[in-house]
Amino acid sequence: MIDLSSFKPLNFVPGKNTMTISKTGVAISQAAVVQLGKPEFVEVLISYEQKTIALIATDNKNPNKIRFLNKNKKTPTVRWNNATLKSEIANLMKWDLSNKIYKVEGKYYPQDSLVMFDLNKAQVSQ
Repeated sequence: MIDLSSFKPLNFVPGKNTMTISKTGVAISQAAVVQLGKPEFVEVLISYEQKTIALIATDNKNPNKIRFLNKNKKTPTVRWNNATLKSEIANLMKWDLSNKIYKVEGKYYPQDSLVMFDLNKAQVSQ
């Protein structure tokens, strides 16, 4: 029998790991939520120098936790309509959220249970 004890499940869904920023909020794609392991909480870190945001799966013991996924939702998507978060991103990037929508693809780091979004690579739409 083959020893699979060192193997871990690979979580994936169709689509890309994306974050969408608009005047109505910040949305995290289903693919990103699934790859993070559908955590109830994440820690949100921002690098002002690199203009990058990291979402790290965490637990309720972390003092910097942010509620991420409502376990009762049928579709694992996340949307934050937090004025501070939107303002912080818009000011950092000098974005006009009242007229434009920004979408950025993230990179998943399974060893760290995190998804990183480089805001410099965001695509703009009307």
